[in-house]
Amino acid sequence: MRTTLVIEGVSLSEAWARTVIELAAQDKHRACHVITRIADPAREDARIREMADGILAERGLDPVSTVANTLFPEAMARSTPDPEALRKRYLELLPMLKHLDSDNSRGTYFERLVNYETPGGHLNQLAEVVRRLKQESAVAATSTTGAKHARYEVGMEQLSASLPVLEAEHDTNPIGFPCLTLLSFQLDDGRVHAIAHYRSQYLFQRGYGNYLAVCRLLCYVCEQANLAPGEVTIVAGYAQVDRHRKSSVQVLENHLSTDQLM
Repeated sequence: MRTTLVIEGVSLSEAWARTVIELAAQDKHRACHVITRIADPAREDARIREMADGILAERGLDPVSTVANTLFPEAMARSTPDPEALRKRYLELLPMLKHLDSDNSRGTYFERLVNYETPGGHLNQLAEVVRRLKQESAVAATSTTGAKHARYEVGMEQLSASLPVLEAEHDTNPIGFPCLTLLSFQLDDGRVHAIAHYRSQYLFQRGYGNYLAVCRLLCYVCEQANLAPGEVTIVAGYAQVDRHRKSSVQVLENHLSTDQLM
């Protein structure tokens, strides 16, 4: 099996399509250590998004929006003033979300972000990340040395600008939720970059929705912290083009080829 593929795209849509195409060309349409870089997390190609939803519908899978909302409920966030209010509102709806969809019975990614279980109680990691980034940008404005770029990866006892998702004590199931294990943010000259680590990823079933959610989450964090979004990097320990069909890959290749000629 091929290891260490690095794929880049300007928009999240292009990055996803190029990742699908690259993996589809590998033996058994899979690879280990797949790294996808998205230069502009706020940019999306409507045509590729339409193609992705079409592929999902053909296979009887959830649409992109459903997958994205498990990590970041954008519509709710847009109508809620801050991460603390967002946490309260989301947790009030969570019992209903678990009742309506059995896939949520073990929780959701966003629940882990705003209600993470620690020895000292439940922690709103999203609010804490925003607070830390605001703090560092304020330091940068008055300090001759500037903000610390990566003070964030500290010990397990003190959270900073990383968002752990995996709860080792509870997440003993070898497959399934959570495939996303960590989100980490890096501050550099007023821009915030994000990296998301997935233990595995199905490019058709969940890939586009995962990319979209991470990009939206970064943009939200930046808005709350009054900073600019930088790049997004998605790292998958194992990735594959699930339910592979040559025709689906070909339509993405044709779109990218046509787009480059324009």
